[in-house]
Amino acid sequence: MLQFHEIYNFSCYISQFQVMETGAHCWAHFGYKSSSPYMPHLSILYADLTEEEKQRAQEKANALDESIKSLKFPITRLALYKTDTEDKTLKSWEKVAEVNLQQN
Repeated sequence: MLQFHEIYNFSCYISQFQVMETGAHCWAHFGYKSSSPYMPHLSILYADLTEEEKQRAQEKANALDESIKSLKFPITRLALYKTDTEDKTLKSWEKVAEVNLQQN
């Protein structure tokens, strides 16, 4: 069975310890517990896709702009959303908070 998931994401350049510590801190505020560590990411596409469809989507994106693999940009704001993983329309997403980030 296919899973609804994101197929493109990016990684942040911070240590795994910082990621896990930050995730645990945030989860504690909501009483959430997880057996797996949190990895911050930006999801570009959510869809029910086969492995072949994911590969074709990546090939199309690369064909449009080969430099997409090395794309870099500053992140100036961060938002936290409450999400229902069963809602594939994403219409139930609710913004909890948004903060502006300082540039170093």
